[in-house]
Amino acid sequence: MAKTALKRMVGSAGRLLAAAAVVVAGTLVVAPTSAQATPFPETWYADSSGHAFCFAGSGWTTEYKDVVYWSMDRLGQPTDMVTFLERNGPSPGACVSGTDIQWYVWNLPAGTRGQARCADWASSNVCNSAVVDMDFAELDRGTDDWYDRRKTAVHEIGHTVGLGHHSPSAHDCAMISGEVPSRDMKWRTFHSHDIGHINGRY
Repeated sequence: MAKTALKRMVGSAGRLLAAAAVVVAGTLVVAPTSAQATPFPETWYADSSGHAFCFAGSGWTTEYKDVVYWSMDRLGQPTDMVTFLERNGPSPGACVSGTDIQWYVWNLPAGTRGQARCADWASSNVCNSAVVDMDFAELDRGTDDWYDRRKTAVHEIGHTVGLGHHSPSAHDCAMISGEVPSRDMKWRTFHSHDIGHINGRY
């Protein structure tokens, strides 16, 4: 079954099929240089390879939701993880207990563009359900708003699967802090070293 078809699966059966598909998909092995070496996890592990997401609270516009859809694909496409919109609630995209990422439009402290936190721990280092807050007003300060929004969303998704903040000397990718240095795609994606960590776990 194609990976894109698996992403459309819903409920527990879809999550089980997605997890089974990962077993046959194989693992990307990356041999990092010493400058690229980063530990894993730097935050926490997700509870499985299936990563459902939903839109919580108010303030969601079509434009804001597009940021989330685009960014979730940056996790699902290059890795063995399967991302999909939660469909077990009263409507598609509504949150339920156990949804892997609950997205909120939130007014964060000045200078904070987004944040991720675990809201429901399955164990001491495995998160059953995470919350990601996005402050779009803060993200839209300065230039390159379209790029900054997506970089920050990908960055916060990275935290939900075990990635921490990287310095540019470790590797250039979405896991650096702050604004995008340029419009280069590398600032809105995960580094191959990070993808190797993700595939090795999930």
